[in-house]
Amino acid sequence: MSSMKEKILRLHAEGKSYRQIEKELGCSRSTISYHCSKGQKEKTLKRTAKRRAERSVFEKKVDNFKYANKKVTNGVRDFKRRNRGRLNSRPKNNSFTYEDVLNKFGPNPVCYLTGRPIDWEDPASYCFDHFIPVSKGGQNTLENLRLTCPEANRAKGDMSLGELELLCSDILHWRGKLI
Repeated sequence: MSSMKEKILRLHAEGKSYRQIEKELGCSRSTISYHCSKGQKEKTLKRTAKRRAERSVFEKKVDNFKYANKKVTNGVRDFKRRNRGRLNSRPKNNSFTYEDVLNKFGPNPVCYLTGRPIDWEDPASYCFDHFIPVSKGGQNTLENLRLTCPEANRAKGDMSLGELELLCSDILHWRGKLI
């Protein structure tokens, strides 16, 4: 079976219009234009690279949190339920912006686990954490977003706050430290 690109190019070579190709193949005119116009692919790649370069590290971190993939098993189950050829990697419940994140935590944020100060200007000094881990049903929403220092985020992993506290308590008890 030939690819979508090959089908588009074949129909275009036959003299069909973009509208006719769109109707016959069920794809968008922008997809047809992408494959038929000279240099369109290069223009698109250049435009995408420029947009990515203009985004701040903070904006990229917010997007990484918003669009974090669900557990693979959930994705497979959702894929089978929808019976489509692709997974939807951008859930609908994440309509917050990076300004919303800044407003939530304010100008002098701290790690919610350790109380350490966070420096917005130093992306390596903070991570975004799912308060309720995705593996335990948490969503990629602003309400489930917490700010942590990287060490605390790695230590927490996909544990709930209660599980992390119990683990820390066990460690301190085993090492003979008072809680």
